[in-house]
Amino acid sequence: MDIQVEARGDRRIVRIREKVTFERCPQLQTRLDRILEEPVREVVIDFRDVPFIDSSGIGEILRLFKLVRERKGELVLINPNRKLRELFKMYRFENFMRIRDTVEPGQE
Repeated sequence: MDIQVEARGDRRIVRIREKVTFERCPQLQTRLDRILEEPVREVVIDFRDVPFIDSSGIGEILRLFKLVRERKGELVLINPNRKLRELFKMYRFENFMRIRDTVEPGQE
């Protein structure tokens, strides 16, 4: 799976560059778990290049949210396309995590 991670202090920006499906979730989970071994306060997932996400991908986002929150951190979702934004809204993600158009606040 094409995943790139950029470290900015205690923030990790995760850029996924393909669809997130059941078949790909084990690789994503392994990579995200590795990130959480580090002292991170904020995990940002960039969905700019994600055309599709299935229920397994949604489950992985929720799992990550729980793990980050247990560490007193924050999960932020950025750059979702229109369909992903609608999906996140359907799951009411905006009620418990931030969804933005950019990495930095104020640049939206």
